[in-house]
Amino acid sequence: MENRFPKIENLSFDWNDLKFFLAVARHGGLSGAATALGTSPSTVSRHVDALEKRFDMTLFLRQQTGYLLTDDGAELMQHIEQVEQAMMATERNSHRSAREEVSGHVRLATTEMLALHLVVPQLPLLRARYPKLRVELNIALARANLSRREADLALRLTAPDEGAGDYIASRSGFMSFGVYCAASLPLPQAHDAEADAWNQLDYVSWDDTWADLPMAKWLHAAFRGKPPALAVNSLQAQYAAVRAGLGVGLLPRFIGDRDPALRRIESAAAPPSRELWLVYHRDLKASRRVLAMRDFLVELIGRNLGAQ
Repeated sequence: MENRFPKIENLSFDWNDLKFFLAVARHGGLSGAATALGTSPSTVSRHVDALEKRFDMTLFLRQQTGYLLTDDGAELMQHIEQVEQAMMATERNSHRSAREEVSGHVRLATTEMLALHLVVPQLPLLRARYPKLRVELNIALARANLSRREADLALRLTAPDEGAGDYIASRSGFMSFGVYCAASLPLPQAHDAEADAWNQLDYVSWDDTWADLPMAKWLHAAFRGKPPALAVNSLQAQYAAVRAGLGVGLLPRFIGDRDPALRRIESAAAPPSRELWLVYHRDLKASRRVLAMRDFLVELIGRNLGAQ
């Protein structure tokens, strides 16, 4: 049979028409194609009509039960699928080349809690995506100095100070906190229906060095100035203490809500939340390794905490 579609990739028409043609052929009608493509049936119909006009032939039999390919349509389908496979192979090779170009080592500064519960558990995904990229984590209470290259980028709970350096900073999400205790810890009964009862228990909080943190201030107010059973400068240590049953603590909800050993307690006053900021020096704005880590972190935050 004569080939009616020679060198189809060289013909001058809108390639979007081919995408809509394939969707109708594979889904058997306009509605299924529209759903798959995230558009309307009328838009799909318009593109198919444009393709039929371009080739001056009928590609589908319109029936109440759906759209059926004509012989011309079936022949065109074979050619388009060949071109589609070639384009997909080119795209895969392009992605593979981009992955292979990301190499070297990238240094990330963040908090202990974010490192242990957000970043590190997902590093195998980053490794699979960029096998030549090596990661160094800087976990410290003191903020890493990006100007002195103590880290390439930082995931922080506070925005950089204005004038502190030539940084690119973006607010990437919020970390919400909740009141938690060990699931096995019995809660006292409230004498007043509108009052909290859990603040009769012991609690864990930050030490005096970090007393100005919003979480420390909130706990101090909630427990009416009563000193904590444990004061410590590590949120990870507070998490361990709460799990052990030492008392009530204020923990990130993306951690506490997933831990069956913990119980979240409803509070009359809403606990604070903290902004999450991604910061890196402007000199590194074109660095593939830094941008790969940045995009990976944005993905993690969006999936686990909710991007802003």
